[in-house]
Amino acid sequence: MAKLLLPLATLFALGGCQGVKDTSINSEPAKPAILTSVNPSVVATLQQAIQQAKGGALVTLADSVFTKRSELLIDHAMSKGSDGRVIMGAHNIKSEKFILQLRNNQCELYYPKKELTTVLEGVTCKEL
Repeated sequence: MAKLLLPLATLFALGGCQGVKDTSINSEPAKPAILTSVNPSVVATLQQAIQQAKGGALVTLADSVFTKRSELLIDHAMSKGSDGRVIMGAHNIKSEKFILQLRNNQCELYYPKKELTTVLEGVTCKEL
């Protein structure tokens, strides 16, 4: 019985790998994109996608986000002392980069730092 199960398990494992490989070949490459419309719902969707990708609090986004460029750079807040002045050297964290992309007629937000792509439901964009 064990001799019969091993070839069957191997066959299923190989078949599963082949199926995954085929779906990635048929996917078109992502292209830089800009939003076709921005409203509070779109901004909220982007905020949530960014928060899930990088962690931390929701970021504040302009109403014109991704309308002229496909890239967004997010800077970290400067640390301040008790006197309210910026502490020199306390801000050495690089900006976070996000890229709006279009693939298979679907808007995606790409986070290069983690190589993470998030599909943006209810968001429309066009190729840049």
